[in-house]
Amino acid sequence: MQKTEFLVARVACAYFFVCPGLAYGVLTSRMPALQLQTGANEAQIGLLLLCLGISSLVALLSSSRLISRWGSRHILKISSLALVLAIIICCMAQSPLQLGLGCLLTGMSMGMVDVSINTQGIQMEQRYRVSCMASMHAAYSLGGVIGSLSGALFAGLGCSPLINVICVLGIYSCFRLWAGPRLLNDLPVSPGERKKSGLFPPFVVMCGILAMLAYAAEGSVAEWGSLLLFTEKGASEHIAALVFAAFSTTTVLGRLLGDRLRGLLGDFVLMLGGALLACIGMLLVLLSDLASLCLVGYALMGGGLSPLVPILFSRAGRVPGISAGRASATVSMLSYSGLLFFPPLLGLVAHEKGLANALLIVLAACLCLALGAFLFREKGDSGRLE
Repeated sequence: MQKTEFLVARVACAYFFVCPGLAYGVLTSRMPALQLQTGANEAQIGLLLLCLGISSLVALLSSSRLISRWGSRHILKISSLALVLAIIICCMAQSPLQLGLGCLLTGMSMGMVDVSINTQGIQMEQRYRVSCMASMHAAYSLGGVIGSLSGALFAGLGCSPLINVICVLGIYSCFRLWAGPRLLNDLPVSPGERKKSGLFPPFVVMCGILAMLAYAAEGSVAEWGSLLLFTEKGASEHIAALVFAAFSTTTVLGRLLGDRLRGLLGDFVLMLGGALLACIGMLLVLLSDLASLCLVGYALMGGGLSPLVPILFSRAGRVPGISAGRASATVSMLSYSGLLFFPPLLGLVAHEKGLANALLIVLAACLCLALGAFLFREKGDSGRLE
């Protein structure tokens, strides 16, 4: 009975993990069409994306308090609905100002969704004593892939962003009435958590910093990978466009296998091995002049980085004296800051030193992740929730 109950709750939670990935994938893939539709210039588009990221951070700062009061289940149902509506507003925009409003709402709702889904995942592991966070994040990555592919398909058919989003998110929303009631109610907060509401355990902060480095490395692939192949490696435009696809494919596969590997190897071995594999992939990208080998390198990076963030959320949520909601919000806030500010930093360094040299910072981040894995080399570091 409990196994069936866990399976139903797991599918319902995975459904909501798909939501932010799907929404972001649709939005970013149709950004060229939205630029033409609204008449926005490149500077305005950059400002809008920055607005999206900053509004997400603002939402992350307030999400913990809201979840403590109303519960992650209710916050997730409301914020995920708000995210779908916000993407529709973006795709209806006819001016940069309207698109900016849509991006603002998208960022705030996406930040709330991010904390809520990870809180649900943490509590699912605690309640059923089973590792499942990696497969939840696989659902998020899969949503991003589907959203991006749908954007390419609808763009190829000459359909507007609004038709694109209504079709894709409309089909997705059909299952909402089934999944919503099957989310978990939050576990009760201990008296110790109430007394220590202003404190953040150092281990949780370190998990957030490591997640920030992992997200920063991921962001470098999305923002600069194709440009590196096109400008530095001599690849054609359509070959360079395969960078994020190669990275995302191995990310999804790695996260689908992550929970099983976590049970077999434990957190320390999986984190250290994953970080070193990401280092090897980045070295291959930097040292090779062949575009095909660079794609292999980015695929290795995706596989290596894939289990790290799920493990970090899971372990942060198991620290005594802090609720799953506050742990999730802390890790999310720090990791989002890496995703928001790291790619622009690479751009500044690339302007002065060249893109290939700037990407040495990504290699350094992966090496720091390998060193950070030693924080988990202790008794009881296993991913088994016994």
